[in-house]
Amino acid sequence: MKTTVLFLSYNNFDEAAVTVDSLMRQTYTDAEIVLSDDASTEDHAGLIYEAAEKLRGHFKNVRVNINEKNMGTVAHMNRLFKEIDSGCIIFCSPGDAFPHEDTIANIVRRFEAGGELVLTGQRTDISNGKRKTRPGALVGAALKFCPKKLMNYMVRKRNLISSCCTAYTKELFEKYGYLDEAYRLLDDFPFIVSLLQKGVKIGYTSEVFLEHSMGGGVSTGEGIHPVILEDLMTMQRKLLEYPEGLEEKTLKLIKERLAGAEKG
Repeated sequence: MKTTVLFLSYNNFDEAAVTVDSLMRQTYTDAEIVLSDDASTEDHAGLIYEAAEKLRGHFKNVRVNINEKNMGTVAHMNRLFKEIDSGCIIFCSPGDAFPHEDTIANIVRRFEAGGELVLTGQRTDISNGKRKTRPGALVGAALKFCPKKLMNYMVRKRNLISSCCTAYTKELFEKYGYLDEAYRLLDDFPFIVSLLQKGVKIGYTSEVFLEHSMGGGVSTGEGIHPVILEDLMTMQRKLLEYPEGLEEKTLKLIKERLAGAEKG
């Protein structure tokens, strides 16, 4: 299965050494590696090209993309999705690491064996020296037996399926469309919910896709980035417009949130 690893960065490529090293240890070397920076305000171009040169010693196809203007996460990812022709698309960002040498090989094998268009696994979050692997096996069971219940729970509570431990196929986008560019930074939550609304089967594996650094990102730093908050409110409005599969208590909560936002 032709595979691309999207190595996405914005103002943080100085943290990429651990990510590059983990890629260099991978036994699966047929993957295309795309290092793509979303017009960082910090000049990391030299570091990016240096990393690309190192990776060319291990992978057959490595290329660099540096956006001239900042697009935001969603538009940036869509642009790359449309350019590549791989069957399997895997993600990483500076500071993340593939946990063992067969991680990419195992993800590809799981895709080939299962036949799903999207596959989610686990990640190990690392913060202040503490490690926590999530999501648990209950998410896998819910995806298999009651995906709409899981979707409603996530809409009411929080996202449980993040892009850093989810891999897509190009066929998924060709069949169901690309990410919604009404969002700027929120690439995973609304897209996963929309797939579940459409009845798309999301495969699950207990494979840990990434060891994920929790420091300072737009969704993992202290507090919530204001653009993420805007994206979340956009998601609420869009769900009211397309409520397929949403329970009454979920819709009630969405309306309460929107009413509260209008007052506040």
